[in-house]
Amino acid sequence: MFEMELASRGGAPLFQPFHILKALWCVQQAEIIGRKELSAKLAIGEGSTRKLITYLEEKEWAVCTRQGISLTNSSKNLLNSIGILAKEVKVGDLTVNEKNFAICLRGATSLVGNGIEQRDEAIKVGASGASTLIFSEGLKFSDDYEASSVDKEASKRIMEIFQPSNGDVIIIGSAPELILAEDGAFSAAVLTLANKKL
Repeated sequence: MFEMELASRGGAPLFQPFHILKALWCVQQAEIIGRKELSAKLAIGEGSTRKLITYLEEKEWAVCTRQGISLTNSSKNLLNSIGILAKEVKVGDLTVNEKNFAICLRGATSLVGNGIEQRDEAIKVGASGASTLIFSEGLKFSDDYEASSVDKEASKRIMEIFQPSNGDVIIIGSAPELILAEDGAFSAAVLTLANKKL
C-alpha cells in the first residue's frame, strides 16, 4: 500500500513508506498545507518532499495547487478505512522515553502479534521503541497484561483521548524527541497495516 521511493541511480531512499502515511495524516490535520511546512513536519528534504507529493498525486491521494496540498476523496476514504487517530500523549510508565506519540488503528487487533515487530520497526527509524496496546474489555498489552496495572493515570488518559472499542490497537512510539516518536509510531503502524486488506 505504501511504497518506498528510491533516489535515481540507486542511493538512499528519498522517503520511507511511513512518510506516506504521515504525510497524509499531516495534510488531513491541516486541511491544506504548503510544501515547506510539510517538509518540516516530515523532517525530510524539500526535494524528497516534492517526490513524495508527486507520488501522492500519481496515486490520486493529493492535489497540489498554489494554495498548497490537500487530500482527495480517495485518500480521505483510505484514512477512514484505516480508522487512524494520532496524537502526542503523556503516558508515564507505559513507555521507555519522555516523548510519546500514539496512533490508534480501529479494528486492527488481528494484525498484531506480540508487539515485538512494532517495537523493532520503531527502533529502525530512530525511536527508542514502541508499545503496542490492544483494547479488549480494557486496555492491555499484547500479552494480555492490563495497562492500568502499570500506570493507572496514563491508561485513563489514553482511554479519554482515543475512546477505543474492542479490537482497536494503540501503538505508542517513544523517543527523546517528538519527531522520532512520531516516526516510530507511523512506521510501526505501516508495518501493522501491511496485513490489512484495503
